[in-house]
Amino acid sequence: MTVGILTYHWEDNYGATLQAYATYKAVSDLGHEPVFIDLRLPYAPPITSRIVFALKRHRFNSFRHRYFRNLTPLTYRSVEALRANPPECDCYLTGSDQTWNPFIAKTLLPAFFLTFGPESTRRVTYATSIGLDPWPGSEAITDAEISSALDRFHSILLREDTALRICREQFGHEATQVADPVLLHPDYPELTGMLGDSGEVICYKLIDDPEFYDMARRTAAGLGLPIRSIGSIRRIKGFRSTYPEKVQDWVRRFAEARYVITDSFHGTVFSLLYHRPFVIYTGDPKRVTRIESLLRQTGLTDRILHHGATAAQMAEVLARPIDWQHVDSVISRMRHDSLESLRKALAKE
Repeated sequence: MTVGILTYHWEDNYGATLQAYATYKAVSDLGHEPVFIDLRLPYAPPITSRIVFALKRHRFNSFRHRYFRNLTPLTYRSVEALRANPPECDCYLTGSDQTWNPFIAKTLLPAFFLTFGPESTRRVTYATSIGLDPWPGSEAITDAEISSALDRFHSILLREDTALRICREQFGHEATQVADPVLLHPDYPELTGMLGDSGEVICYKLIDDPEFYDMARRTAAGLGLPIRSIGSIRRIKGFRSTYPEKVQDWVRRFAEARYVITDSFHGTVFSLLYHRPFVIYTGDPKRVTRIESLLRQTGLTDRILHHGATAAQMAEVLARPIDWQHVDSVISRMRHDSLESLRKALAKE
């Protein structure tokens, strides 16, 4: 079966790129032919930004050209273009990542509810995320239109528990919770190569927060370890930096870290996969719904700190032991059940 995957595959974002890679790999491992539906979010930065981020874009493009082998012949820039000339696939799969987040998808949101293509084409989601709670609504598509679009879906597989509730209460459809696609694979040796111990505290912070950096620096100093900022163009006093990392190097930084400090969902995922002691620090509790959902499943919500926490609290959380045997057991069960749900979603009847 040819499975057209619709996600944020062309964004220069580490988590988005890796979840696209993991989805593609899982669909292939299940015996199907994955192809990315080449819909791209608008990209029109000023010339200064193009220059500043040129190396980062080059490194992401290199990863995509190497690993994203199958793309639709056409590149789409709008919902109208998809509807006028839809890709020929046996199945359309939307997700994962925040493809149902109206603040990210914007005018393209109807596409991620698969409002294009023949009625006969199978439609499924996999680990689709909203990333917001409550549902804010969208100017691009009404709740009633979303409900109608979901009537055509064969399977609705969502990532976090809040998304399941929104799907039920706002759109009138039941859904099944599944794991993020990155968790469908126990590790990524094809990306990381041989691993060692960097002896570093790794910091991956998506939302800028000067107080956080001072706290993280003092925490690392208390541990007697150097601290490295990854994935960010910001140059922070006292932090090592190798921006912009290749996608493969970004994964390896997590896998080899002594400790991880982050507010990233996929930073959390890789910390779990590679057994790295971690702490989540976010200045806005509303932006941590995806992480909270995952950590509720693994029993690790006590590793989340919010604005106002201290360096002493951060150090205490990092030193707190994690029952990795329990975490592995939970993730193994999630992986098995999620792969089975995906297999059934894609199986010919």
